Amino acid sequence: MDAESGKLTVFFEGQFWVGVFERTSGDKLSVCKVIFGAEPKDYEV
Repeated sequence: MDAESGKLTVFFEGQFWVGVFERTSGDKLSVCKVIFGAEPKDYEV
């Protein structure tokens, strides 16, 4: 069985908050980038 892990990084870029989610499963990497906007709500993150 392959190990899985995930990581969410949130940072400010220019004028918007951005989130990058990385998921590793075995030897595969999946990445998703989300632009939250100027002031994201807690439930958006």
